Amino acid sequence: MQQVEEQANIPRPPGRDVEGGGAGAMTPEGKERKVAAPGDSMKKWVFICRSCALVAAFLSFILMVFVSDFTQAEGFSYLFSMAVLTTVYMAVQVGFKGHELRTKKDVISPKVSVWIDYSGDQFLAYMLFSSASVGATTCNFIRSAGLEGPGFGVAAASVSMSFFAFFCLAFTSIFSAYRLFTVLSNS
Repeated sequence: MQQVEEQANIPRPPGRDVEGGGAGAMTPEGKERKVAAPGDSMKKWVFICRSCALVAAFLSFILMVFVSDFTQAEGFSYLFSMAVLTTVYMAVQVGFKGHELRTKKDVISPKVSVWIDYSGDQFLAYMLFSSASVGATTCNFIRSAGLEGPGFGVAAASVSMSFFAFFCLAFTSIFSAYRLFTVLSNS
């Protein structure tokens, strides 16, 4: 009990009015440590989710290319077009966000970027889920009709990759919605 009271009476070093240091806190060795900004970890997670969505959408449309006559089924054509659109959007977003994380400078104004991220993520998440659902329905119809061919497994894998891309994009859209409403509430 006496040790606890003694620790409470130890004066803090001058200039440090926050326990644990704060930005630029000194370590016991006398070196200054960098403390990450509150939004940096969220930006990294968004970047990781966007990168996963990019890879999954890319694999989805590449796998669909290997399905012979995928244009004959409207569901597969829709899945392919949404996978291509998502791949292009995610490639641009990963490029911009990766540059921003690396250089700590915004490529696009933050007020405009928030709206682009929110609307693009929401729109593409819906379209990707819709196309993956149609692709799954088309796969189910082909299987129930007994029309399975050599490319059926590849088409099913493409549908699975689209669903995975949707889930990654859904997490990203949650983060972009949080960021948008935070910016709006601070304005």
